[in-house]
Formats: sequence, structure tokens, C-alpha cells
Amino acid sequence: MKVFYAGGTVGDTYVILCKLYRIAKKEKILVRHHTSWKSLEPIIREIYALLPNISVEFLKDKPLDVQICGGFRYSGWEAEQDKYNLQPEYYPEFELGSIEHFHLPSEYEILQRMSGAAGQRRKISEEDVNGILNNAKFPVIDIGNDKTSIKEIINIIRNSRHFYGPQGFLSFVAVSQKVSSTVFIYNEADDHAVKARMEAIEEWKNFLNKIKGWTI
Repeated sequence: MKVFYAGGTVGDTYVILCKLYRIAKKEKILVRHHTSWKSLEPIIREIYALLPNISVEFLKDKPLDVQICGGFRYSGWEAEQDKYNLQPEYYPEFELGSIEHFHLPSEYEILQRMSGAAGQRRKISEEDVNGILNNAKFPVIDIGNDKTSIKEIINIIRNSRHFYGPQGFLSFVAVSQKVSSTVFIYNEADDHAVKARMEAIEEWKNFLNKIKGWTI
């Protein structure tokens, strides 16, 4: 069994999954993952479980050797490729089951009001939420609570017409599922995160509308 070392939070994990996708579709692998946020381990495990061939172990200490991180075209990219021979899949397909029990409209848009650990780090203002709702072309589905599984939320996003939300895990899901997305940016850290992931590759950039600030 091949072993890969990885690190980061929830959004990072999804990008790492895209990097490991083609390998994990062919054979069983083990990911040894380090995160400073122990409370995130269950959702990180759930993201890796999107590919049944991936097993995950959590590391107490950050590995000293090359590890796979949640970015594209960054300073360590060549080292990752040299060690692991990665060929990312930018549009991954997962076995997601049915979402018929949610009784969603045939066409709808997605709104994520908050993103980040426990949904407390990035929050769209009420003014901008009202702007989204008033200008939406289709019914708007509010997502981002704990009532849905990772598979269900990806399936809901995948079948939507548009995604609105802060930079984060679900915005990466949206562009990777070819859903046009309006992503709100708070600060330089958010801007860097988007550039390292969604703007770093044409495949995702093509679905991205980035908004700096909070006025639509």
C-alpha cells in the first residue's frame, strides 16, 4: 500500500483529495494527515472517505519530509510531483447517492453564509445576503449547517446553477463540480488562498467570480 503524507484543514483536504484522485481510483492508499485542529479530524476523515480506497491516519506532529498541501502551483509543487508523481483531477466524480429526500427545486442557486472552523471565521453581511436573494434568478438554497453529510452537500452543490459564499471548502467543491461561483474575499489571507487554489489553474478559474469587499 502506498503511503502519502499530507497536512492542512478542511479546504486543504479537498484539494489534496483532487491530487490523489487518480491514484486512489486505481489502488488502495494510506494518507497520514497532520492538522493543528483536532476538532476537524472527523470532517477531514469524511472528505477522504469520498474515495473508498483511501484510509487515513492522523499524525500528532507535522512530518519533516515533503508533504502534500492544499494548493496548486505553489513553491513546493515540484517537490510534491517529484516524490509522489501526482496528476491531479480537477473535476473529480464521486458516488454521492440520492438527494431526492430534500425535495429541492429543479433549478436553484446556493448560498453559504459562513465558512471556516465552526462557521465562525468568514461571514457574509446581511446587506450582501439580501443583495444575493434580491438578484437571484432561481430559488436560493441556504447551506452550511450540520444537517447534511459531506456527500449530500457536494451533491446539492453539484446540481445547482450558481454558488455564493466566502472562500473555503465548499467554494472549492463548487468550482471542481463546474458550478459558476461568486466567492467573497475578506482579507489578504483569503486572497492568497484563492490564488493558490482556484486561480492557480485555468480549470477552476473559469468558474470563478471573485469579489473583494462586501458590496455586490
